[in-house]
Amino acid sequence: MIIWTHNLCKELGLRRKNTILYDDNQAAIKVIEANTGDCEVKGIDLKYHKIRDYVEQKEFALEYCHSEDMLADMLTKPLGPTQFRKLRQLLSVVSVPPSSDASGEK
Repeated sequence: MIIWTHNLCKELGLRRKNTILYDDNQAAIKVIEANTGDCEVKGIDLKYHKIRDYVEQKEFALEYCHSEDMLADMLTKPLGPTQFRKLRQLLSVVSVPPSSDASGEK
């Protein structure tokens, strides 16, 4: 989706900043940013090499994000109530109590 958005902006002549990719895996960030030969990372899927290419071209920037602050986890992992509320607050989502009837009147 990010690459599609980049291409759309390019076609429309829109300037954009580098896209920041947040990752909670420091080892993965080091491998992608290492700019080493393929012999050291033979087991990595080709799609990750493509990410490395985008980082080298300064299209993407990688930043470490602690697992507890990873917003994507809210939609992809089971969370306890405390962690769910913390991530919900980071997204600025509030809980709205339901109205007493379908018309919205109390």
